[in-house]
Amino acid sequence: MISFPVTLHDHLGGFDKNWENPILRDLDNYARDKKIIGDVIIDVAIGNDLLQHYPHLNYKFVLSKYVWESMLGYNIHPAIKYKNFICSFNGSDHVGRQLLSARLKNQGYFNPDYCSKNFTYNNDWVLGHLNNLDLTETEIKLYSKFFITPNDFCNTIYSFGHVQYDHKNNIYNLENKLTQSFLHIVSETIPTSYYPFVTEKFLYSIVTRGLFLAYAQPGWHKFMTEYFGFKLYTNIFDYSFDDIDNPVKRLIKLIEMVSKFSNLSVDDWVDLYLLEADTIEYNYDHYFSNNFKKSLAKKLKFL
Repeated sequence: MISFPVTLHDHLGGFDKNWENPILRDLDNYARDKKIIGDVIIDVAIGNDLLQHYPHLNYKFVLSKYVWESMLGYNIHPAIKYKNFICSFNGSDHVGRQLLSARLKNQGYFNPDYCSKNFTYNNDWVLGHLNNLDLTETEIKLYSKFFITPNDFCNTIYSFGHVQYDHKNNIYNLENKLTQSFLHIVSETIPTSYYPFVTEKFLYSIVTRGLFLAYAQPGWHKFMTEYFGFKLYTNIFDYSFDDIDNPVKRLIKLIEMVSKFSNLSVDDWVDLYLLEADTIEYNYDHYFSNNFKKSLAKKLKFL
């Protein structure tokens, strides 16, 4: 027996290629059968396109202040002083984080001083993931070359001791890794889903005035700009990977795109950073002024 309003949290298990989610589908079907519009209170930013997919539900958005405002008290960061190419922080052992960690390792970008992997896995798991992610047999044989890693890497945990969700304190564990790295690849929650799920993880780069890209769902970067109001670093990065539906192909394209920056000098990285100085400062101010909440309020029904 379902009683509206229903309150939902977090990623809801993700969405398939047809934007189907079993939780929302069950709620929508129930509301349809009862000939009502069911109120759903949700802390996930859902776009108008997805709202139309479940026409018998009425969404009211609640912004989690504990999450999104957790770093508003952090306003002094270390100076930008590059020593490393990529940093990336991978917590749980989700499929996407196994794939991202493996791809960074095989490309030579996983520096354990700047990249975390708080889990172990094995190559058989990775091959199993490839078999379950809508690839042809030929593509699986091809892409497996990019994801199979040495067993000692699979079996080793690389951790910085930060606590999940404790962003207020974790930023101090990560600030030097962020400001010393040219690029932060955000390891977003469930990147194997097919609908954007924007979490607070990219804010670590915003508050330290850094450059970031996310391994996330297709359309994540466009969604972040349209709904949250942050800007992209279009002077230096090609965001065409964001349009690729398949999570494996999207990750391959992402790493392929950033690889051209890997052999540049520190001075070159600084020059590129300065090309995006205005956007970096805009994003910093957009967060600390709370204007990102105003951007959301223009798009979503706040409770």
